[in-house]
Amino acid sequence: MMVFEFLDLKPRNPFLSLAIDEAACRFISRQPADGFCAGIRLWANPESVVLGRTCIPEHNLRLARSREDLMLSHRKARWTESTVVCRRASGGGTVLHGPGNLNYSLYLSLDRYPSLYPLSASYEALLGVVQRSLQAQGISCDRRGLSDLVLIGDDEGRVKKISGNAQFRKEHVLVFHGTLIARHDLIDRISEILRHPPREPEYRAGRNHYSFLGALPESFDLSAFYQCFAREFQTLLNVEHRMQLPLDCRRQIYSIARGLARSTYADPDWIWQARVRRGRSSTPSDTPMAAANRPS
Repeated sequence: MMVFEFLDLKPRNPFLSLAIDEAACRFISRQPADGFCAGIRLWANPESVVLGRTCIPEHNLRLARSREDLMLSHRKARWTESTVVCRRASGGGTVLHGPGNLNYSLYLSLDRYPSLYPLSASYEALLGVVQRSLQAQGISCDRRGLSDLVLIGDDEGRVKKISGNAQFRKEHVLVFHGTLIARHDLIDRISEILRHPPREPEYRAGRNHYSFLGALPESFDLSAFYQCFAREFQTLLNVEHRMQLPLDCRRQIYSIARGLARSTYADPDWIWQARVRRGRSSTPSDTPMAAANRPS
């Protein structure tokens, strides 16, 4: 059994970026017994709003966007010129991707690791991978709610959220993905673009984005974080071999992802929630566990 590494830090079409997570999931589900049982991805997006599986755009965005805006953004490839709106397959709240944040994904076969099927067990184990990777740089963080990581933020002991995480399952593969706020200026953009969430975790206590969110210290070392992140995941799974994803395998994932981007992730009906409301989705969120994440 092997774990693949997929470094993907050049910002790309955000619809395709989201589709790659599901494509990697499908890729793992088709692996032979001695093939890849899990994977690691580190990635980036251009500035883009990413709605959770059931989030309603008008409840989350400060600037109203219409279905026609979404069609224009996709068909004219305007994701390089302006902030576009996307929807991911996992639950949880709406987030802003772009300069100043880091995205990561972990994939694992639930056939190989059935102990991680329960939602609470998988979050405890996988959030632990992120926590220990930050702690290796002296960045101590705690878990709050179902899937957030926080720093102690001020003299009053109030915590600041630096990471939100979510997951979905498809074809007996678990996809866990999350973000880290790496720069304080991202919080300015979040405050400009996103409304206060319709639902919030108890520990937020009504705080606005500026009071609630924090960022990693300037001393944060991305390369050191990734090396520790990969080792911690490999240790968790007790897998001896870890390798960069071979070119032919990468091409397989891209091919699957392009099809998913066309059929689902760049479809205005999916983004604008028409397919969600009509129940026509064929995304990973069809599994009961997939929508179990609370907004934060």
